[in-house]
Amino acid sequence: MMEKILKAIILILFISSCQSISELEKLGKHYQDHNDYKSLEKVVALIELDADTLFVKNILGEPIDMGFDYRYLIDSVGEKGCVIGAVFHINEYGKIDQKWIDEICE
Repeated sequence: MMEKILKAIILILFISSCQSISELEKLGKHYQDHNDYKSLEKVVALIELDADTLFVKNILGEPIDMGFDYRYLIDSVGEKGCVIGAVFHINEYGKIDQKWIDEICE
């Protein structure tokens, strides 16, 4: 009996962990299809620091690759007249060490 309960708990934990990954993938796909702020903002919040750049590409698609960061833009500009987008800064190990979404004025 105890073994069945333990297996059920493990199954529930496994399913719940898979759902968070599929939710991230769903949001990334939505961003790729619509270039919208809301889904990009949620993806930025869900992608953890120290994520691999390949993981970011798998979720959001091909970035604007600046060499030191990846940029993903949406189809609008902010109050300053600059494009709005997400920036994922890449450290020397190829991992994300900073991330944000805002106007990109350069």
